[in-house]
This record gives sequence, C-alpha cells and structure tokens, in this order.
Amino acid sequence: MLRRLQTKWRIARDFTRSERGAALIALAKSGALLAALSEMGWLLDVYYFARRFPQLPISLAWSMLTMIFLIATTQLTGSVAVKLWGVRRARRNTAAAQRMTDLLCAYLADEARGSDVAAAANDSPSDFEAGVADALLRLRGSAVRKLREMPPVQALRDRWIARVRSGGEEERRRTVENLGMLRDPAGIPALEAALEDPAAQGVAAAVRGLLKMPSHGGRAELIRSLPGRAYLIRVLTASEARHLPAPVESRDPARAHCDQLARRGAIGIHRLRSLAAHGKAGDAPAEALSASLVAAARGGH
Repeated sequence: MLRRLQTKWRIARDFTRSERGAALIALAKSGALLAALSEMGWLLDVYYFARRFPQLPISLAWSMLTMIFLIATTQLTGSVAVKLWGVRRARRNTAAAQRMTDLLCAYLADEARGSDVAAAANDSPSDFEAGVADALLRLRGSAVRKLREMPPVQALRDRWIARVRSGGEEERRRTVENLGMLRDPAGIPALEAALEDPAAQGVAAAVRGLLKMPSHGGRAELIRSLPGRAYLIRVLTASEARHLPAPVESRDPARAHCDQLARRGAIGIHRLRSLAAHGKAGDAPAEALSASLVAAARGGH
C-alpha cells in the first residue's frame, strides 16, 4: 500500500514538473484568480458602491475601476518585492555555492578535512550540489577521481541517478551533464537510460557523458549510432565524436555540408569564414554557423 502511494506520488510529482503539468497549473491558477477577482468586485459593488450610486451601471463601473486600481497597485508592489527577493536570493545562493566550491577545492588540496565537507553537505544539500557541479567544470584527472570518492559526493551521485528520468527537460539535462562530468562508472546505466530522453539536449548530454567514460564498453556502438540520430544531437556531440563513420550523404546540399562540418568536429568559426570567403559554405550558413559556434565553445579551432 505504501509503495503504491509512493508510486502515485512520484507520477504526480513528475507530471507537475513537466511542461504540460506546469501549463495546467498555470491555467488553474489563472481561473482561480479570475473567479476571486470577480467575486471581490461583485461584493464591492453590493456592499459599497450600490449604496452610494443607485444606478447599477455607474456602481458597476466604479467597482471595476476600483478593482483595476487595486490589482495594478498590488501587482506593481508584488513585482518589486519579488524582484528584490530574487536578487537577494540569487546573491546568497551564489555566495553559498562559491563557499562550497572553495571548501571542496581546499579538501582536494589537503587543506580541509572530509568531515567539514560532509557537515557542510548535510547543512545545505542544494548548495553542496551547486558547489560540486561548479567544481566539476573546473577539475580534471585525479582531482575528479578524488572528488567522486567522497561519501557525500557518492550520495549526491545516487540522487542524480534517481533524477535522470524525472523532472522537467532542463532539470534532466543538467542532471545528465553532471553525471557525465563526474565520470563515475556507476552512472553508466543511468546515462544509457537517458539516451531515450524525449529531448534532444538530454540525449546529447548523455552521449557526451558516455563518450567520456573510459570504462564504457559500448562506445564504438554508440558512435556508429550517431549518424542515425537527430541532426541537433550530431551537432551537439561533434567535438566528442570526432571519429564518426561517414554517413550517407544527404540529397540536400546545404544539409550535407552541415553534416560534413559536424563530422569534422565543426571545425570552428575561422574555418567557416574561410569557406564562406571561397563560396563553399553552402546554402545554410545559419546551421553551419551554429555548429561552428558549438564546437568553438568546446575548444574547436
């Protein structure tokens, strides 16, 4: 019984985090707000303006104008308050994540104890997750291995594995990217499961993560499967899969040229300019430019 309730709760939570769930919640909130405002306007007319203006059109007009003024004032005040609160929260979260990153770097440099990191992770799990994700962007080699051997990071890895197939599109993509940067063999099954993600960005993140795993036995098969995947996935994984087998050329010259750029790692903005100068950029400069910018951001030349 308890497991069945947990399953239903998980399904409901995943639905509310999806795009359709968010749209349905927004529609329900809008309907409830309109109903509440209509009721307030009617009560304002019945108990206040109708007693001062016997004519119904005039009393209703005053009620509507008053409600519009109150709504505009409340919305302006609320927007300012939410904006200030969001700015302060963002600054506080950024500072906390930076402190956590500094603590992790100090631990990796043998300047802090593992117990200090564990205590910080227990006190603020969200800041610890942000700090680990930020540290993974900066660390390489043995530092990453030492980081993933920490018990708090292993617990965080397990939470990431559990979140690969749940949550919204952006949350799933970030989770898959973090697992890929961690390069922990225990995350390989979760990354393989993410290859079935409905969003192309999530699939591309899973491909990049699996190609970074030296212990992944299916790398060759994964590379051979890339030419048959969506074009966006091939572009986003071009810098990691430089040894792609030559796919069948497209009948569209512009798309074939973009595929050729992707297979060569989308060789960068300078090469694209050279191709354009010689009239070889094809009929799809926007797609070729996007492929080159992606590769340039990842270290292409």
